[in-house]
Amino acid sequence: MADADPRPQRDAARTRAAILAAAQDAFSRTGYSNTGVRDITAAAGVNPALVSRYFGSKEKLYEEALSALLNSSLITDIPRERFGETVVAILTATTRGQRNPLPMMMLASADPTARAITERLLHAVFLEPMERWFGAERGAGKAACFSALASGLTVYRELYPLDAVGPEMAQETRVWLIGAFQSLVD
Repeated sequence: MADADPRPQRDAARTRAAILAAAQDAFSRTGYSNTGVRDITAAAGVNPALVSRYFGSKEKLYEEALSALLNSSLITDIPRERFGETVVAILTATTRGQRNPLPMMMLASADPTARAITERLLHAVFLEPMERWFGAERGAGKAACFSALASGLTVYRELYPLDAVGPEMAQETRVWLIGAFQSLVD
């Protein structure tokens, strides 16, 4: 009977997922320009050559990392009658199962390559489905208002924290935000 191979077995899916998660974290904290492939692979605990193997380049890794986070169904699956309340709960949660893509997108704006990727994905993967969900009459405007409000809240919660919208947010501020988001579907 042959002995079992003592070398650890490679798990491509797990390695790829670890790289993707580490990239999402790094790009969300330090931006595209200030994040190196070695930073990502060190955080993932893998060899830097694996980025090339699984993603081809840092640009393709960024594209896939952002694409995995931009999921319009997280918003469009919310019942319309509880839209504002649910959106504010998602955007203000201190622990999330799903990472907010907005810091990653905002920090990428300084780099022309990452900005172009972000703009293309934002439109194709998020805004266009949101426009259809809001409806033909004013869908584009409502999707833009949603993005502006969500982005502003994220900027002042995560990138340039303001106490007024932080973890101890006043109830009147929360109620206003809920009403602002809810007004998009009412």
